[in-house]
Amino acid sequence: MALSRLQRLLLESDDNGNGSKNVKRRRFLTKMARKGAGKDEEESGTAITDRETLEELSHYCAFANAAYGWKSFAFCGWLHLGGNNRVLLKSTGIERRDIVTTNWHSKANRPAYYVVRNRKRKAIVLGIRGTASARDILTDLCASAENFLVEDDHDIGDIGEGEGSITPPLLAGRAHKGMIDAAKSVARMTGKIISDELDAHPDYSLVIVGHSLGAGVAACLAAMWSRRFPNRVRSIGYASPCVFPSNCTTDFESVCVSVMGEGDPFATISLGHLADVTKALSCLCRDKGFRDEILQRTDVKLLADPTDISQDNYEWCESAMAALRKEMDSEKLLPPGKVYRMSGPLIDFQPEGNASANGRVETRLQAVDAKKSCNELRLHARTLDLSLHVPFRYQTLLRRLASSDV
Repeated sequence: MALSRLQRLLLESDDNGNGSKNVKRRRFLTKMARKGAGKDEEESGTAITDRETLEELSHYCAFANAAYGWKSFAFCGWLHLGGNNRVLLKSTGIERRDIVTTNWHSKANRPAYYVVRNRKRKAIVLGIRGTASARDILTDLCASAENFLVEDDHDIGDIGEGEGSITPPLLAGRAHKGMIDAAKSVARMTGKIISDELDAHPDYSLVIVGHSLGAGVAACLAAMWSRRFPNRVRSIGYASPCVFPSNCTTDFESVCVSVMGEGDPFATISLGHLADVTKALSCLCRDKGFRDEILQRTDVKLLADPTDISQDNYEWCESAMAALRKEMDSEKLLPPGKVYRMSGPLIDFQPEGNASANGRVETRLQAVDAKKSCNELRLHARTLDLSLHVPFRYQTLLRRLASSDV
């Protein structure tokens, strides 16, 4: 409870101040909190408004969710009659002749996937399914970090044969072991097919998409193939889990994009995050006086209205959190590549009359630094709220952003 209270007071990152008293003071304290927590000062004016970016993210979210097949409709509570391929056609709008290959059955370290042609955007799309079975959970649980290679010909498979196609192996870094193994499995199954498709369509690119586990595997595969298909491959992941360590997560910003929903529990959960929380809690358990003073300085009334905090009290809490962070030094994995944070309500209630935006939570998309935004696991009542992770939430909010006047 002591750790949770400190985090709530110091890591408040989305406070608009609408309808609250002493708005200037709240904003000032929020800035101080972000500075103390190592966060960027992300004001509401930094939202991504580029129409092309919003439309692309919304467009490929449908492809990512289609990898679940009929289960994608079940997640949304919709009744669907027909097989997985029919869901794929209905969700993405492609024609049956553009389905290249599908494999709707997963195994441990080999998720389900499909390959299709997206003629509208001139792309070969490899969709990788997220966690939807016990076998997929086994992949998730292989959560230790492992080195991986770019252009590992032995593991990836014999693809792109021809003069000048062989490139020397390059050590890229470390990543989630289960997702690395899954990426290698998908590469062996689809590498030759995708290479042939790209040869047959020289003006097409390769877009690898996925949600949850599928997003993590997509990022690993895009990193592995970044030299195999130079300037022709990229991944777009939704609700991406933690995949790369902090020292290499930005190395693949040119080929990996991650969209994380605000509050999504899997954006800040890795073995390193859990180890850090354990270390902080152990420190608080050992020092009862320290723990009691935190609880005293962060009482319930103060948490209800942080604007009442005194300067001295705030600085003490900031120092206390800094002391705990010195213990939190484990290797953590983070969402991969360029990271966008999506926020907003699932149901968009329009204000009545001239009520304008007061009391209304805006839907927005922001570019964030994963090293600062996802470096710490926050403990609160909704830490493991899976409703913030479901595919339907991502597709709904991104469609709203793409269709709105920004």
